[in-house]
Amino acid sequence: MSTHQTAATPPLLELRGIRKSYSTGGLFSAGRKVVAADDVTFQVHRGQAVALVGESGSGKSTIARLILRLERADGGATLLDGVDMFRREPRRASRDYRRRVQMVFQDPYGSLNPAHDVEHHLHRPAVRLGRDAGARALP
Repeated sequence: MSTHQTAATPPLLELRGIRKSYSTGGLFSAGRKVVAADDVTFQVHRGQAVALVGESGSGKSTIARLILRLERADGGATLLDGVDMFRREPRRASRDYRRRVQMVFQDPYGSLNPAHDVEHHLHRPAVRLGRDAGARALP
């Protein structure tokens, strides 16, 4: 057992057997299935830093999108503090999960709209997640 783990403490984040594939092809071409992630299993404990590395096309971005719930896995489970957040009512589970799991994107130009000021970008997530009752109303 590592220094970050005890028998009574579940991992902060755990992926178990995550699978994701995509269908290719179009209206006039034969489709095929591309497997982006197959049986991905790992744990992240409090205080740990984890790096996901691999060749281009190995599924790193797919795993990140699945962890962030930007896409749905074809199979497997995602547990947060030992709880499978998505066996609950889907809408509530997604809201609760997104309060605790968020992404810091590397490219600010690709993730922040320059038409909005910094206040907008800082308040919007808090308002949407119900964390900032005193925030100004956002369009």
